[in-house]
Amino acid sequence: MLDLKTTLLAVVVACVLGALGSWYLTGKYKDNKWTAAIKQQQVDAAKQLQAAMERAIAAERRQTELSNQLEVKHVESERELDKALSTNRRLARELGGLRDPGRRPSCGGTVPTDSTTASQPEGGTTGAELSAEASEFLLEFARDADRAAQYAQTCSFWIQQVGRECYAAGRSLEKVRGATK
Repeated sequence: MLDLKTTLLAVVVACVLGALGSWYLTGKYKDNKWTAAIKQQQVDAAKQLQAAMERAIAAERRQTELSNQLEVKHVESERELDKALSTNRRLARELGGLRDPGRRPSCGGTVPTDSTTASQPEGGTTGAELSAEASEFLLEFARDADRAAQYAQTCSFWIQQVGRECYAAGRSLEKVRGATK
């Protein structure tokens, strides 16, 4: 028969060998499982990165297209403003110039010569027509005002479009975040 010492020694050796074997096999299993999980995360991250890059490229293309449309619209608006200015100049010439509707004709009376105040010449203008310089100044001023209004309208349109893009991008980001939770 076997003695107790040998049996106990065999049990201890078997336990140690069993523990080492199971530790090795469990470690391999855990390593393989973690490696597979990390690879899956890398694949998922690569897919999300690719999708984000595609969205960024699409957004960049939309912004470029919008920019081109605004440039074309701006050039067309500039042409319209130039056309309006030339039409206004032509009308001002044909109709005898611009007039001041609030101007009142002078009384045309003479001031006594012994007066110390400055007198108005007797042959002064009695009409309400503006000088050529004043007319040109006002026409250019109106064109500049129209240009500023057109620029503000273009900026407003641009901001609305960019806001829509940002809102859409934010919504798609929320969808991605919701899918990863």
